[in-house]
Amino acid sequence: MDRRQFLKNASAAAAALSLPWGSSIITPKASRADFDDPRVVIVRDAAAHVGSQIDAEIAQVMMDEAIRRYTGYSDLSTAYQSVFPGITESSVIGIKVNCINNSLSTHPLAVEALTNGLQQMQFGGNYFAANNIIVWDRTNWELTSADYTLNTGSTGVRIFGTNEVGYSNIYLNCNGSNQHPSSIITDYCDYLVSFAVLKNHSFGGVTFTMKNHYGSIQYPWSLHSNYCDPAIPSLNQQIRDVLPIAETLFIVDGIFGCYYGGPGGSPNLTYDGFILGEDRVAVDAVCRDILADAGCTTLGISHHVDTAAEPPYNLGTANLAIINRIEVDDPSIPIETLAINEAYPDVELSWSSPEYTGQCKVLRSLDPTFETYEEIAIVSEASYVDLNALSEQTKYFYRIVKSWG
Repeated sequence: MDRRQFLKNASAAAAALSLPWGSSIITPKASRADFDDPRVVIVRDAAAHVGSQIDAEIAQVMMDEAIRRYTGYSDLSTAYQSVFPGITESSVIGIKVNCINNSLSTHPLAVEALTNGLQQMQFGGNYFAANNIIVWDRTNWELTSADYTLNTGSTGVRIFGTNEVGYSNIYLNCNGSNQHPSSIITDYCDYLVSFAVLKNHSFGGVTFTMKNHYGSIQYPWSLHSNYCDPAIPSLNQQIRDVLPIAETLFIVDGIFGCYYGGPGGSPNLTYDGFILGEDRVAVDAVCRDILADAGCTTLGISHHVDTAAEPPYNLGTANLAIINRIEVDDPSIPIETLAINEAYPDVELSWSSPEYTGQCKVLRSLDPTFETYEEIAIVSEASYVDLNALSEQTKYFYRIVKSWG
């Protein structure tokens, strides 16, 4: 048994639970990045922060909506499985965060929204184990400085830095520079998610999902000449083609960001968004466009994004004109468009929720203030029939609530 298999077996415990509504286990398709359809989802919500603090509940709504919109599956288990081809309940998913700037890091609550979603995946009735998820960066110190709580134990989401386990003996040829990748990539994980931050960069113009890999290797300081071009594309190509890991999702935490003073500056942009896709170049190109709208002045040196789309790297699509940009605004807004139709003996309810595709609770009360009520259904459609409600000769009041709230 090799080290990776041992680590997977040691963390494979999962509880047997019943299947939720509409759950279906699918045979995952090939990654959508394999198709000529670069899609990027942007979910924004004005309620994502209060002052300088992220609202964990709203962040969860945003992340759930992002993966549902990207995949087209309303069930989170099915949605997440569709972007991890071949995943099993013993697989290990690594989430590479960016904590080099502790005043503007991938926020722990944003990552928690992702890890909560990953744990909704089901395999034969078992949920994906939290311990099969590793949140990591270069050092334990950087993680703790960014308010992550380290965990190398056998329960819960594991959180630790490369300094905990060291670098692999494998060499990556990154534009002529030999680099050792983190052993977390080579020895621990089967799948890798890049969860970056919305920042500009004084050396590379921008730093999103592709430059996030500078924290995945031993000597990143040797890869900054010519504005990191072609070093960033070369590094990403090597990780994609040489290492035994499947890179899947590329996500940018854009609730807060910076459009000048990066990468070490304080937040000076509030975007209230998550940007997500499987095409790393498309995600970075869209994020670059977001910084352009904010007035960023370092974009002229961010040509590594364009180089990454070209041979010999062929990492994705940088052309904004052909990127399918799916934008969702304010999925947390309450439902206020309830229509009630009396169709004796039933009451037919219908509503509109264009920015939210999750489940809804149907509440019924004898009191118009809803100080007391009963929850009569949880539905995934935007309609419900309260059977025989009129025959009861009771005046009912109805309310529809998104299931997260």
